[in-house]
Amino acid sequence: MQAVIEKIIDETKSVKRFFLKPQSKLTYTFLPGQFLTIRLQDAERSYSIANPADDSGLIELCIVLNPGGKVTPLLWQMQPGEILEISEALGNMVLPETWDKDLCFICTGTGVAPFRSMIGHLLKADELKHDIYLIFGNRYSADILYRAEFEVWAGQNEGFHFIPVLSREEGANRKRYVHAVYEELFADRRDAHFYVCGWEAMCKEARQRLKAMGYNRKQYTFEQYDG
Repeated sequence: MQAVIEKIIDETKSVKRFFLKPQSKLTYTFLPGQFLTIRLQDAERSYSIANPADDSGLIELCIVLNPGGKVTPLLWQMQPGEILEISEALGNMVLPETWDKDLCFICTGTGVAPFRSMIGHLLKADELKHDIYLIFGNRYSADILYRAEFEVWAGQNEGFHFIPVLSREEGANRKRYVHAVYEELFADRRDAHFYVCGWEAMCKEARQRLKAMGYNRKQYTFEQYDG
């Protein structure tokens, strides 16, 4: 399937937001949390969809540059109006059919993209049924993607808790990692579902720590990337 690049936003020095318009007679459908694959010059790379579905018909991708990669250097050369080859929406990291417990989203870097889609979808409900936690790890405050939006959401929704965590910057909530945050928040071992997305090392450690806390494989979902 082809898609037109409608708009590109330089989010940080190394991250761009791409807004795509699928060129199909059928509506492009996806579940919050799913991803798609872009094919460029015989190379493929998968990216999470960063927006909840809306009437615009656009798909947003939040992509970090991998200078040694085969796809992102080509994407960085493209301009609005150019055409990309994309797949249908894929992936099983989606919201539960029944929302009957707290949800904790743990991520680093552009791993926040699928969670923005999922949380945005949940916040469209008239009333939050349970608490939502977004624990977002980055190195520096300048790296926090969608920060203003998440802060607005937290201000408008008492049950949504946005917790940015910085590992290389001094100050409150800084010089720490995501693991200490969810271990503290869920020290009571209450029933919850955890979604984890981001750097491979973080995902591996989160799996080990959640298991040590007593949570089982039915209570957490993982998706990792390498850049």
